[in-house]
Amino acid sequence: MFLDYLVFGLVIFFILVGLVGVIVPILPGVLLIWLAVLVYGFYDGFTHLTPGLFAFISLIALVTGTADIWMSLLGAKTGGASRRSMLYGVAGALLGFALGTLVVVGGLIGALAGYMGGILWGEYRKHQDWSLAWKAALGGLAGWGVATAVQLGGGLFILFLFVGRIYGLF
Repeated sequence: MFLDYLVFGLVIFFILVGLVGVIVPILPGVLLIWLAVLVYGFYDGFTHLTPGLFAFISLIALVTGTADIWMSLLGAKTGGASRRSMLYGVAGALLGFALGTLVVVGGLIGALAGYMGGILWGEYRKHQDWSLAWKAALGGLAGWGVATAVQLGGGLFILFLFVGRIYGLF
């Protein structure tokens, strides 16, 4: 009985860390949430957490966990960014995260600034037009923001499904 509570508590802890990871890019986010639920499923023998529910949770995790990739790129593409500029944006996000963490500005702010800067630089190099470059960079930033909201919503929904099923709410 004590072990059940301990495992459940650890799973909830890792789900909460995963929710923080949605906001803080250095933590795994939705992947960590999904892994925590998977571990509990194996521990419980998929008794409370049925295979059908776990498959549904896996689908939610797949769609929301990859949202930061496809939504930010879709936003940048909608704003007119080229593939090369989007790659510059990804490289800028990684560099910005590292520099932002070192300079104490914060990894998230650094990543966002680096992502926008990479797209801005790539689009300006291509078109020599700042207005087009800004449009693409802001589109990418909007996509990233929406993706973060989608991931957070998906993570909270997985938490709701998990806790609701374990406590017999449905």
